[in-house]
Amino acid sequence: MFELMARLLLNKQIKLEEGRMEVLGIRDSFTPLDTYIQIQKEIINLKGEDFIYQSAKKAGFNWFQKMAKNFSGLTQEKASNWGVDLIALSGWGIAKAEKLDFKNNTGKYILENSIIARNYGVANKPVDHLFRGLLAGGMSFATKVDIDCIELTCVALGDSRCEFFVGPKDMVEKYSLKKLKF
Repeated sequence: MFELMARLLLNKQIKLEEGRMEVLGIRDSFTPLDTYIQIQKEIINLKGEDFIYQSAKKAGFNWFQKMAKNFSGLTQEKASNWGVDLIALSGWGIAKAEKLDFKNNTGKYILENSIIARNYGVANKPVDHLFRGLLAGGMSFATKVDIDCIELTCVALGDSRCEFFVGPKDMVEKYSLKKLKF
């Protein structure tokens, strides 16, 4: 995470001005966690978790596209490492790629100390829709394949950590239906 922050600062990819913050040329803002969780709960009550996921997937794709434009020679693995570092830098939790297979366009990611899952309360389904969307979008850009993501375990369900499988849609559907292990 610190290497990424130093590189972004040295390359003037983080800009802080009064009333304005940009990271990689994308305007950003801080939102209190309680505000985000309340918005997410309302959207979920309206059966709109796919809205959160699809929006984050587009945003994840765009982030990686910006990174590739600003840092030539960015490999798939390096982009994945930067992505998990950006998650930590943003305060979403500690992400890591546990298993990546770029040949088959699949991967397993872990999110420890998920700020959403830890503060959401007890849920009957996984709650990290934004994170899984960011993973799907980032991996879609890195692999040049439309990638989807499913949350396999979630702290809001009582699990010890949040785990995610990313891969082509047909593989994600198999994991979803059969609860397969990756």
